[in-house]
Amino acid sequence: MHHPRLSRRMALAACLGLGLSGCAPLPDFATATRAAAPGPAPVLVPIDGLLAQADALGNGAAATAPVTARAEQLRARADRLRRE
Repeated sequence: MHHPRLSRRMALAACLGLGLSGCAPLPDFATATRAAAPGPAPVLVPIDGLLAQADALGNGAAATAPVTARAEQLRARADRLRRE
């Protein structure tokens, strides 16, 4: 069972902590991340080349066909077992 004075003290401590942290200056994250970058910025490429590569790969139906077939077999088996 919580004591009412204890929960009030906890709320007061939380408010005091949040109030004090709100007065603190924030670090400059932008300069820190720029300084930590190990090399030059990546080169941007036109999206047309990426789209052409994705079209050449296809939709992946050949890769998922065995899994889909196995799932169908398992569903059919489950249906048979339910009917028994």
